[in-house]
Amino acid sequence: MRLCMMSDYPVIPQTPAARDMQAVYHCAVVLVEQGHQVYWLLSTGQMQALSNQASLGPVAPDIPPTTCQYVIPVQAYYWERLRLLSINQELWQYPDLHTRLFTFLYLLQRALSCEVFHAWGTLSIAYLAVYTARFLDMPSVVSYGSQMLSAQTEQPFLWDWVARHVSAAAVPSRVEQERLLTHSPLTAMQVHVVDPTQSELGQTLTVLYTHVCDVATS
Repeated sequence: MRLCMMSDYPVIPQTPAARDMQAVYHCAVVLVEQGHQVYWLLSTGQMQALSNQASLGPVAPDIPPTTCQYVIPVQAYYWERLRLLSINQELWQYPDLHTRLFTFLYLLQRALSCEVFHAWGTLSIAYLAVYTARFLDMPSVVSYGSQMLSAQTEQPFLWDWVARHVSAAAVPSRVEQERLLTHSPLTAMQVHVVDPTQSELGQTLTVLYTHVCDVATS
């Protein structure tokens, strides 16, 4: 399965967001170990944090497709068999620039035909992923970490829109599953427990992606 992951976190050590970002790293690696082809879009700040922990491979000039390079400056790398696409921090930070990210994702999807978009991090990036997936008629998954869960009171309309239109939500525990079901329009069939610390993480994510793809085509 070809997957497009995207994440946006403030890179501040020893915070819940930093711990959430570590979970994204782990998910990406185990997905590759499961045999999936993973393209991971992340900010330059996250890329710097990642390079402090791991030895990145060479620059990959063949990723992304040429059409995308005209929309957003992107630096691509290989790491642990992942395809990393590093995009300037300000494009993630300012919603006014998200139209360019939308165009980039649209062109990337036309060239690569990913089967699922999976977003982590801030509400604005979750909205971008879900909106673009709906436009492309494909499934989307949003991981509800600390950033997303706190956004409910800050941006209730946008938070509710994402919950109503995402294909599936992932949470790290049963407690968070119950909390999300109580405070959102998501159904029990949509909210999946995906614990990044469990040994069967790769299989759990694979089952989730297969499920949303099957629902989208049924």
